[in-house]
Amino acid sequence: MSREKIKVPGNVYEELVALEREIHFTLDTQDTVRRAEDRGYMAAANWIRQNENAYKVGFSWGFEPEAEAQHSMIQDVPERADPVQRRTVSHPPPIQASRPQPQPTRSPQKKSSSGSGNGIIAGIKNWINKYF
Repeated sequence: MSREKIKVPGNVYEELVALEREIHFTLDTQDTVRRAEDRGYMAAANWIRQNENAYKVGFSWGFEPEAEAQHSMIQDVPERADPVQRRTVSHPPPIQASRPQPQPTRSPQKKSSSGSGNGIIAGIKNWINKYF
């Protein structure tokens, strides 16, 4: 039997290497799993829990990443696309130069008891008709 390193998935390998830098490996798998979970290395903790015998062999002979999963966990961030230009303010259509429209003739109306003429709403309508 040759002494080959134990092949593990790429993300597990990265976490095992980081874990090895932070703590000394022990053959007590439960202690190593607890320490891995405490440090946030969940993939390594799950792999050790599921492959206890392979971990004990890899503890002595070493680990290596599988060939297909050898990419880093940190990936390049794609470039940000140019934002789409959006109009946030609506512009009224341009005013066309035309002849002024004649104002309709109005018959005198009865004044209300408050003395405000036709009321506030009628005053607003008159102002709108006059300027727009």
